[in-house]
Amino acid sequence: MAADFRSLLVLLDADDPTIRRYDDIRIGDWFLLSIQTRPLYDDSPMELADPATCDAFTLSLMTQGGVISYGSWGVWETLQQKPWAARFRQELPLLLVAEDVPAAVVQEILDDLTEFAANNTPPVNKKKGQLAQDAA
Repeated sequence: MAADFRSLLVLLDADDPTIRRYDDIRIGDWFLLSIQTRPLYDDSPMELADPATCDAFTLSLMTQGGVISYGSWGVWETLQQKPWAARFRQELPLLLVAEDVPAAVVQEILDDLTEFAANNTPPVNKKKGQLAQDAA
């Protein structure tokens, strides 16, 4: 099991309370997971709720190297079999979003993503590989 997701939340210091949020959590070389205590598009000036007191969270999920839903980084074919996957909608080919996710389910998602990242090697970034060959 991964660490309690609440212990991984790092507040990004922003003077403007409308853009205050928690930093993305990097999961291996695979994923960036955003866990927020308020809706993604809420631009009202307010303090972030304490994650320890929140019952539900807003999540966004993307891979670090490409499109999550198809292509060489397309891992959604595997992850969509998880019970929590139905909570996500595709915002962009790069981004999946889920709202009102209970804390226990957030932990399950983090655990499953951590396990996936530990057991699967990400595809090679062809552009980086090509640049490395060109420089040699």
